[in-house]
Amino acid sequence: MKFPLSWLKEYIDVDLPAIDIAKLLTSAGLEVDGITTVQATTNGSAPSSKQEDFIFEVSLTPNLGHCASLLGVARELSAALEKPIRASQTQVDAKGPDIHDHVSVEIKDFKSCPRYACRLVQGVKMGPSPEWMQTRLTASGIRPINNIVDITNYVLLESGQPLHAFDFDKLKGGKIIVRTATQDDVFVTLDGQERVLSTEDLLICDEERPIAIAGVMGGLNSEVDESSTNVLIEAAYFNPTSIRRTSKRLGLQTDASKRFERHVDPQNVLKALDRAAWFMQEIAQGNVCKALLDHSEASFDERVVNCRLSRINLLLGTQLGVSEVENIFHRLDFLVHWDNLDTFTLNIPTYRADILQEIDLIEEVARIYGYDNIITAQPYYHASTLPNAPAFLFENEVRSRLLTEGLQEFLTCDLIGPSMLKVAQESLMPNDATIRVLNPTSIEQSVLRTSLLPGLLQTIKYNWSHQIHDISGFEIGRIHFKEKENYREQSAVGIIMSGKTAPLHWRNKPEEIDFFDLKGVIEVLMETIGVERSLFQQSSLPAFHPGRQLAIYVGSLEIGSFGEVHPSIVRRLDVPQRIFFAEINLSDLFKVRAEKNKMHELALFPGSTRDWTIKLQPGFPIEAVFKQIDTVKTDLLEKVILLDLYENEALGAGVRNATFHFVYRDKEKTLSQESVDAEHWRLVDEIMKIVKR
Repeated sequence: MKFPLSWLKEYIDVDLPAIDIAKLLTSAGLEVDGITTVQATTNGSAPSSKQEDFIFEVSLTPNLGHCASLLGVARELSAALEKPIRASQTQVDAKGPDIHDHVSVEIKDFKSCPRYACRLVQGVKMGPSPEWMQTRLTASGIRPINNIVDITNYVLLESGQPLHAFDFDKLKGGKIIVRTATQDDVFVTLDGQERVLSTEDLLICDEERPIAIAGVMGGLNSEVDESSTNVLIEAAYFNPTSIRRTSKRLGLQTDASKRFERHVDPQNVLKALDRAAWFMQEIAQGNVCKALLDHSEASFDERVVNCRLSRINLLLGTQLGVSEVENIFHRLDFLVHWDNLDTFTLNIPTYRADILQEIDLIEEVARIYGYDNIITAQPYYHASTLPNAPAFLFENEVRSRLLTEGLQEFLTCDLIGPSMLKVAQESLMPNDATIRVLNPTSIEQSVLRTSLLPGLLQTIKYNWSHQIHDISGFEIGRIHFKEKENYREQSAVGIIMSGKTAPLHWRNKPEEIDFFDLKGVIEVLMETIGVERSLFQQSSLPAFHPGRQLAIYVGSLEIGSFGEVHPSIVRRLDVPQRIFFAEINLSDLFKVRAEKNKMHELALFPGSTRDWTIKLQPGFPIEAVFKQIDTVKTDLLEKVILLDLYENEALGAGVRNATFHFVYRDKEKTLSQESVDAEHWRLVDEIMKIVKR
């Protein structure tokens, strides 16, 4: 909602700077989106000199329907500043014939239309509205049309009550009928669009046909134009649910429908009607007919709500007295009765449809008293006796370990689109495992991910496009897939690395991230969370480079895979550097981890080391050597590591010399050289059995 400050000042005497007024409105719950300085008129009754003015743009939440007008905003300032509202004095001089001789009203659905009123103005002179009115409407975001339509829009912005003006001479039979539509009725609205109606829509009709969709928009068949001379002004209170249902179904939201959806004041219907008639009398020289038609079945009494002083102070943590709270309620225009014990009984004005129960009144007290004045106290709190879920704690542990490795955590959406679907299908899941969304908000969020790879690849592409080339990150999230007729959701961790291993530095030149950097991160993760022995075996997933990928095993259980993303996928991303990715099933990893000992005994006896070099033929995996060592029962071997790999043309293409470092130790005594040599060569003989095959 937009409005000029000069217009607001006609309702309340406020001399504060615009920025201070904005602060007051913000503290009242109205979000001020912006203030614009303009040159505008400052007097609504007649043309006046131009001077500096300020245009406020305010956002309203659905519960603040009572603020969707100049009068509503003025009421909020009145409560904050304790200044009275200036009510507009409108006195209609009705000299025309009796309206009952020309117009009749029949309401067939009082549930959807609890109140309907109208006035007839004869002999209006069509033309442009005054400059001051056009200026204010334009400043408020409404395009001036003619004096009659501008008056209805002006009163709408002023009072919050939507109005509609019909060309009375276009109505058949001089009769207004309020009824529901029949299924598949077609009606042409003022914007020239044909609208197909349903039995849930409320219509305003004459004796023969519909002339408006109630509370939403009028029709072309009754539009006020340059030839109009007699105008029927409509003001009503429609059921908010009915108007919202129609507006949403038709995709047609207007200034009127937005206010009806959020409740208008049923007691303001006649005031707004008289205000518009008075303007048409003054500006368009119309002759207002005597009396008005007002049909309703409800009395629209003020709601009565009780509020306890003790409850106010308990919830807000304050020590407000009776007079302080009573003063706040009076400032909000609530009629207050105190029972001299603990309870206020309040009559809530009909324009405050948001006040329904005690807690709403407590919120009003907090708002007017000022949130900044409420001292934050230690809340009453009882911790749950239930422990955290082990899976949750495990995810946090994995997250902490990866952050320690220098990786940054990413968060991506569980939904992907067709452009990334092929990548997901090529990664870890078959095509029939894909779960598609029935009613996606967009085509790029129409499929649930079966792998973390697509989202992390999009992260790489986005960062590359923004000149960020060195990325090492991870994501802990859920993957979704279908297994026969069952739908599954599993927790997984994805690790993605690309670019340089470290920032540029004059001393140590950073190298490009390679396959073994990612493998090292995985090995450190496995070791620190308690996986004693993980194995890596060759795999053949299409999403990875055929010669640079491995599956991760713990025993016979495959828990994940990693490797270099296939060059064809990288080319599609238009990222000219290698990308490495790993995905590990956290549910499986949680099952195979072991309890970690916080302390280990120091070795009491010295160890003995041996280095051994062996020539490996092309394609022979290093992992096979470690697996063979694991099969040999030995009490002396403490650990073995790969110390060096050597390749040279003299050795032959693909032939490597691998040097292993063995550490031997006996926990009970000092080892002799002979026992170490015997154990070492026994292991070497076992290794040679597989190398010579």
